[in-house]
Amino acid sequence: MPMRLLLWWGIFVMLSSSASGQQSDGGDEPVTPSPAHRRPVVALPPGPWGTLEYFPIPLACPPSSLAYMPTPSQQVEWVFHARTQAGLEAEMLAAGVTPAEIALLLKGANVLSDPELMRVFPNDEAVLGMSFQTRAKLYQRLGQIPENRFYARPIYIPTENLSAWFDGTGIPRAVIEDIAKLAYPTPRGRGFFFSDLPFTLRRADSTGDERLLLSGLTRREGLVVRLRLTRETLTPEIADYWHAGYKNKAVMPLLDAVVQSNDGAALDIAHLLPATPRQYLNRFPDPSEAVDGRLPDWFWTCYNFFRFAPRDVYADSPERDALILEEFEPSLPPLQFGDMLLLNSGSRIIHGCIHIADDIVFTKNSSDLFSPWVLMRLEDVVASRDLLGDVSLSAYRKKDTAPRSIP
Repeated sequence: MPMRLLLWWGIFVMLSSSASGQQSDGGDEPVTPSPAHRRPVVALPPGPWGTLEYFPIPLACPPSSLAYMPTPSQQVEWVFHARTQAGLEAEMLAAGVTPAEIALLLKGANVLSDPELMRVFPNDEAVLGMSFQTRAKLYQRLGQIPENRFYARPIYIPTENLSAWFDGTGIPRAVIEDIAKLAYPTPRGRGFFFSDLPFTLRRADSTGDERLLLSGLTRREGLVVRLRLTRETLTPEIADYWHAGYKNKAVMPLLDAVVQSNDGAALDIAHLLPATPRQYLNRFPDPSEAVDGRLPDWFWTCYNFFRFAPRDVYADSPERDALILEEFEPSLPPLQFGDMLLLNSGSRIIHGCIHIADDIVFTKNSSDLFSPWVLMRLEDVVASRDLLGDVSLSAYRKKDTAPRSIP
């Protein structure tokens, strides 16, 4: 049974900027911060959820978790499914790399052949000398081959200002300049991918420097989102939105209490999340949570959003598709709080997240220790996972098993 339900809304929001390479701010209006409050606060247009504002926060992976990250080899390696030099060059041509560029990339490279693979170890000049366009085309092709782990799961940097992104990390300026040369635009033109971690590790003179670099590159961005409430703006429609058909009815007393005690308050919407996502928001997994060899992934996060006691099901669980069909139903705009958004590449579901409000979603972008649970803009989630520029969206709503009226 097909799992994909193409949404015109998803296509408009996520694909409208891909052709032009330009970013859309979605109509957001920046709020000028006071001198004592320099965080870039962004106000969102009012909607059925009320009036929201947000600002980004950097989240650094705990040193205790970084200790579990094996330091990768410092040798850049490209793996191709080819058996001969002609087959290798054909793979590169298929990626859109020109014959002249191929000659430069392979000049001075060491090439090793396995029965089914060819491993290319390019020299430093080839790695640094590529244009953004060539790097994006070649690395997109490499990302389709599982053996190329740094290209199949590149680091996503959600900004156009790479220098500003690494402020406060302690990474030396020379390394940041290397990263700026090696990063390449995402297919949607939003932010950058970075795959050349092995190359940049050569700048590290000690184990401490390596950990500093890894800490900076594993830093993630989350959003603090606030709901502005007054007696006049807390309408029944807004209350209905946040209780999501009584699946989240515990928020009702809180909304009333906030307005009564402080009219015009800005309420952190973390307080409006159900118990399980509220517990995990802005937190990295703890190594102790992997005692059974698994850590929560995107499907665990989505499936358990409204569940008080999480169930251990994952994106590769055999029952995943059956659970979606049994407990969710296809949804169309307007989306509701708690709807599950699936990201589809071709016929595959590659990720999922939970719609919160406007285009803010709750997500865990990887199943490892280095990916926290965060609130993000949906366009950033898609950009971070869309390696081929072909992602489409489908939406599913948790079936309402609760009574529709309160006695």
